Amino acid sequence: MNNFEKFQIRKYLDLRVDWAFKYVFSKKEILLKLLNDILPLKITDLSYLPNEIPVMSEKDKRSTLDVICDGPEGTFLVEMQRRHEGDMDDRLAYYAATLIQRQIKRKDAVYNVKKVFVLCVASYMRNHSPEPPEDKVLFSYDQRENETYELYDRSKTSFFFLELSRLQNRDWDHLQKNPERWCYLFKNMSKFADERDLPGDLHGFEEVLEAARIDALSQEDMTIYELNAAKEHELLSSNMYQYNRGLKEGMEKERLSTAKNLKALGVEQDIICQATGLSEEQVAGL
Repeated sequence: MNNFEKFQIRKYLDLRVDWAFKYVFSKKEILLKLLNDILPLKITDLSYLPNEIPVMSEKDKRSTLDVICDGPEGTFLVEMQRRHEGDMDDRLAYYAATLIQRQIKRKDAVYNVKKVFVLCVASYMRNHSPEPPEDKVLFSYDQRENETYELYDRSKTSFFFLELSRLQNRDWDHLQKNPERWCYLFKNMSKFADERDLPGDLHGFEEVLEAARIDALSQEDMTIYELNAAKEHELLSSNMYQYNRGLKEGMEKERLSTAKNLKALGVEQDIICQATGLSEEQVAGL
């Protein structure tokens, strides 16, 4: 089976594929639904902005984002993050700061800054301390006073993370809230029709499903989608291989270190082998 055959989608696009994400959320009514379902706002209208952040000099880093839009309530950035990146929070902070900075022009006499809302759809679990409830999928962050926790209502940035991998319930008809339903669709959109025996209640997601229909794509768009899906699949597979390889190497180093310490304490070789899983030759060579 070649890569194209792997991604012959049954009925709907996989919204985690970068091209599909931008394609579906380029439709204003779909983006409005996502933002209104996730953010604590009632957004009535949006206008799309160029998704490449302008730079002030040739030395500045160029960044192309997924979806940026503007509305009376503020500026909105929506990012799909398929893989875990260690610098993702820093990256989002940089994006938000840049979107604030570019609101002020050189001749502006007064600083008039609209709020920037950042929504990251994360296809992985982020680290939390303390560990959140198992059923929590949506996390939001604002600035607060350190002792009283008073909300800084003049803050110009808010961050939201929809963590898809935290969704426990795989039964659409038993999901209670729209953030959970978005998680379900992001994870299962491509096989949504095949996983359900009856149409049931779509809870207002009819337009989302319609926008993601595979048979509505032109042949050119279908080819682009398949290429993107295949490329992302290969990249994810490669990253997982590298991660597993690094994990295995780290565990091996830890076992060798433990064995070396036990040997220094005079522990018998056969006990060291049992405790660490190393061979007699490995322990003898330490």
